[in-house]
Amino acid sequence: MEQVPPDTKDRTPSSRVLTDLLNQAPADYFTLDWLMSTLHQRSFGIVMLFLGLLATAPIGSTAPGLMLAAVAVQMIAGRCEPVFPHFITARRLPTRYLFSLGGRAIPVLRYLEKAVHPRWPATFEAESALLASWSCC
Repeated sequence: MEQVPPDTKDRTPSSRVLTDLLNQAPADYFTLDWLMSTLHQRSFGIVMLFLGLLATAPIGSTAPGLMLAAVAVQMIAGRCEPVFPHFITARRLPTRYLFSLGGRAIPVLRYLEKAVHPRWPATFEAESALLASWSCC
């Protein structure tokens, strides 16, 4: 078993967060507002993951690509959570889309989480302290 330095904070892997999200998903439809309110501070990552997967589709990749650019600008600006117009966040989407995207994303995330993990806890602690000093959230 791998030894974890004591000063490394326990972080829930994104694959587990996404699995929990899929378990909480409404039966028939979901909205982007529900998705972001369920994810709170982790909404940037999951929303970007979903938009990135949608943007790779050959049909209709322009809208997710533009939304992905808007999310990136919001991250650069230091927002805590992404903000979209109400007509986008209130739109109902079939839950099967969420399951389809999540089903593709979870195995990839699990694979990446094995290779990508905090190796320098002090660096991540310093970054967290810096971000907290900006009082973003």
